[in-house]
Amino acid sequence: MTVKGVASMNDKGQDYGRIRELLRQGIEFQASGKKEEASALYEEALRILGTYYASADVFRKERIKRQMSGLQKAIDGMKISEKGKTSSWKEGEDIIKELGLTITHGEGPTMSQVAGMDALKNELFLKIIYPMKFPELAEDFNVSPGGGFILYGPPGNGKTFIVRALAREIEMNFIYVNPATLMSQWFGNFEKNISLLFKAAKLLSPSILFFDELDSLFPSRDRSQSDASRRGVSQFLNEIGGFTSGQGKPVILLGATNVPWQLDEAVTRPGRFDRLIYVPPPDRTSRESIVKNFMSAVSRKGDIDYSSIGEKTVGYSSADVEYLCRHACQNVFQRAIDRSDNDIVATDDIMKAMTVIRPSISAETVKKYEKYRDMKSGTSV
Repeated sequence: MTVKGVASMNDKGQDYGRIRELLRQGIEFQASGKKEEASALYEEALRILGTYYASADVFRKERIKRQMSGLQKAIDGMKISEKGKTSSWKEGEDIIKELGLTITHGEGPTMSQVAGMDALKNELFLKIIYPMKFPELAEDFNVSPGGGFILYGPPGNGKTFIVRALAREIEMNFIYVNPATLMSQWFGNFEKNISLLFKAAKLLSPSILFFDELDSLFPSRDRSQSDASRRGVSQFLNEIGGFTSGQGKPVILLGATNVPWQLDEAVTRPGRFDRLIYVPPPDRTSRESIVKNFMSAVSRKGDIDYSSIGEKTVGYSSADVEYLCRHACQNVFQRAIDRSDNDIVATDDIMKAMTVIRPSISAETVKKYEKYRDMKSGTSV
């Protein structure tokens, strides 16, 4: 290959990296309601793809054409005003209400509001957000949109928060299934209502069907279960297999669990919840971001040493770090009332709170999750 040819390949690699960044930023703008800004970024990505089209061979032209078509659909979709709910949508909504569950749309945080965790967010964009937003691009690389995903990791690290951000990023209806509500509401009609739930997810597509505390629904079969529960689990597995086997279905099945090793093995078989995503404790940068986010709403604060706090909070979950900040602010608030002075929240106040608010995640716990992740890496996508 000539030097010119190598340079051309490098240029294309840089441009495709630029396209990926434009798509990521565009998705965040779109989720935040900034459709003009999102459209401009998508159009720039479209322009870069267009520069390759004229000189491409027949095979590549067809592929680039599909990619450009997908981007154009995203741009056009933002220009179309909402025409109201269809009869199918209303039917699905009625089923969800009948089952005592909840559905939301366009609510909650965006992925940019998930503090830190850049590696995790990149994984979510690659595995879930991009394939759903740009199915033509995904098709070129044989990446299937939709399917079943499990988010797992230590408690208190925002798995449900992240899932809600996902739903907003890809503008999908979000159906939240709490196992406690599900089991009490469905007693006596378990299998029937499971089928109704999945029917509603189809009627409300594009949608995310999210099962919190997945391990309580699908415990390992060596744990005691009633006959009704076993029949319900079998029905669940049949329904899930039907959803994930189809190509291009605009439904994502998501589950969250703190104890993935307690799940029945049948749940993570291919064609079910077979794509596993580890949500680790926040790293130092993420912990700093959580403190900054919390303290941004505190007007009476000093010059906080975020770096030192991030360094000293190893083992703290995301919830621990937020509670640490809240506890420190409450202490200073009480002090200000007692003294009637103008106390501010300083670094020392947060450091002192660490003597009361202790980390909830041990090194042994992290190793247990990492061991599970490594064991399952062969089946993760």
